Amino acid sequence: MSKLATVNPPPRFLVGIDTGGTYTDAVACDLTTTDVVNKAKVPTNHDDLGACVSTALRAVIDGSLVSASEIALVSISTTLATNALVEGVGRPAALIAIGFDDATLNRGGLKQVLDQDPVVSLRGGHSSHGQEIVPLDLTPLKMALTDIDSRVDAYAIVGSFSVRNSAHEAAVADLIRTATSKPVTCSHELSEQLNGPKRAVTALLNARLIALVNNLLLAVEASMASLEVTAPLMIVRGDGSLVSAAFVRHRPIETILSGPAASVLGSSALAGISDAVVADLGGTTTDVAVLVDGKPVSNSKGALVGDHATMIDAIRVHTAGIGGDSHVRNAEFDTPQLSIGPRRVIPLVVAAQDMDGVRQMLESQTRNPTPLDTDGIYVWLRDGASGWKARSKTEEHILQTLEGATSGCAYQDVVTSGLQRNAINRLLNAGVVAMAGFTPTDAMHVLERDVRYEPELAILGAHLLARQRDRFGQPLATSEVDMSEQVYRGVALKIATTILRAAGDHDDLPVEYMENPLVMQALPTAGIQRDGVLSMHVGLNRPLITVGAPAALYFPEVGRLLKTDFVIPEHFEVANAFGAATGMISLSTHITVSAPRRGLFRVHAGDDPKTFYELSRAQEFAELAAGEDVATKMVLAGADAYELSNHWATKEVVVADRPFFVEALLTTTATGRPSTTSI
Repeated sequence: MSKLATVNPPPRFLVGIDTGGTYTDAVACDLTTTDVVNKAKVPTNHDDLGACVSTALRAVIDGSLVSASEIALVSISTTLATNALVEGVGRPAALIAIGFDDATLNRGGLKQVLDQDPVVSLRGGHSSHGQEIVPLDLTPLKMALTDIDSRVDAYAIVGSFSVRNSAHEAAVADLIRTATSKPVTCSHELSEQLNGPKRAVTALLNARLIALVNNLLLAVEASMASLEVTAPLMIVRGDGSLVSAAFVRHRPIETILSGPAASVLGSSALAGISDAVVADLGGTTTDVAVLVDGKPVSNSKGALVGDHATMIDAIRVHTAGIGGDSHVRNAEFDTPQLSIGPRRVIPLVVAAQDMDGVRQMLESQTRNPTPLDTDGIYVWLRDGASGWKARSKTEEHILQTLEGATSGCAYQDVVTSGLQRNAINRLLNAGVVAMAGFTPTDAMHVLERDVRYEPELAILGAHLLARQRDRFGQPLATSEVDMSEQVYRGVALKIATTILRAAGDHDDLPVEYMENPLVMQALPTAGIQRDGVLSMHVGLNRPLITVGAPAALYFPEVGRLLKTDFVIPEHFEVANAFGAATGMISLSTHITVSAPRRGLFRVHAGDDPKTFYELSRAQEFAELAAGEDVATKMVLAGADAYELSNHWATKEVVVADRPFFVEALLTTTATGRPSTTSI
């Protein structure tokens, strides 16, 4: 009798993973029907992403339902980059600016973004038609590299009109790559749009994110290998499309708003609604977007995250630093409300699971008759902190203090001055120090609406916060329950306000409309009976789809404030992961044809613009160049086959009753399904 050969079953499942700030979710869907067959949710451990991703993957690979060999594709949506920008987290990077003066660069808000990162200015640059106007001088960079290289993890390069001729950016990149092995980001590779200052901000943020996103990808790849999952790995971009891990390693900023984009797509499919407002409440942020015809509305001006305006194509989303793990503190003396977010901290009920010092701190501070605004805050060094080099004596003091407290200590035992507060904030932003404090998650445990953990430490935290004084010298709350109810209402109000801003932005209403005192008063008084003549109400004309793990806790109150029906679909807690699992690859290339003078047409592609005397010849060449460029991108992004489309937008002015050509923008878009063959 002959032996039968072992035959592996054909791939039958798509796996989606969402690495959120608080939870890592995984979902397995049928390849043909996209029905959810298994799902898992595990706490995100930022010090060991590999472990939590591996745990989530292992949980959905159930031998009776899904085996590793049957997985056709693994796709990730992540809030890592979004949260990093909202919280100010990122690795240090240097900016090399070519052909700009300081005043010009600062128009894009670069000064605030740079912080303490170095910048090197070089002579050079091109005109709007791609002609060199000043020769490139590399001498200052050669002299500066020795000094700055040890202080940065990556480099960003921006050149004047580099989208019309990228030769100077390419020359600087070659020099840096020859002198150092660190990653280099060129601004023209991220956006084909003009506006050098904004491209500078985009390139610098991308450089800061490279190490963070690469560490995530390495962790996921290691967990897949350990589980013998050989399927291709894809990542969701900010516009909702998928790309390969290799593609996004060099362009991590394109994953900003990845989580919200996947959430919108997943929410629409799960709810069966194609026109709606989608609100996704996570641990760190709340993301709100508008859904039209089953697709998220895009932001033509570039993604705006926190205070950062970028040039990255992404969905038109409003992201607020409010979530289940937002830090709740006493507000500054000139503001009347509690401060909730944007910093994310570990909830007290969660931190206490691994650190006995949290309980000891809370009990000790409760016995202290004098309330302090630092009560209830616990800090410790994160794994890998030993590799951080202190940038000042103040930072060095904080690190030494925390090294002596192996399991952490109370914030007030580390920070006793304004200098130390600023220093520890930098260490928190850099991911060197971790913090625990009172959060909405703790408040919900006090109110017994969340029962995952024992509520005792949440009650102690609420007590410490409640006895702190407001600007009038009165306690913030009368009891732990009163304190937690205030937090609950405060979170719901912030979410409702974000939803209104997103709706107003979609309707192209000026921002001041949504900040009108009547509008701001209409929300918190919703549902309250008034004796006056005036009735105030603001709400939505579209259904509200609500997803995210805490959605069921907060959106009944949000719906009441907005007087709006809301839908919580099945599998709402893993909508992001579902959207990731079922996504498509879609990439675009943009090429501009300008007219330096009448009858002359210049195609700006790469570092060697081509000139033609007939517009049709110029357009033909542009379409060919764009097709080749997008084909290269699609292969790197992980697509075997795709459909191609070209769209021209032409600008003309009328001179003496005759049309005069100014420029034309070609957008070439390719769309296809991810390959299920490992690349």
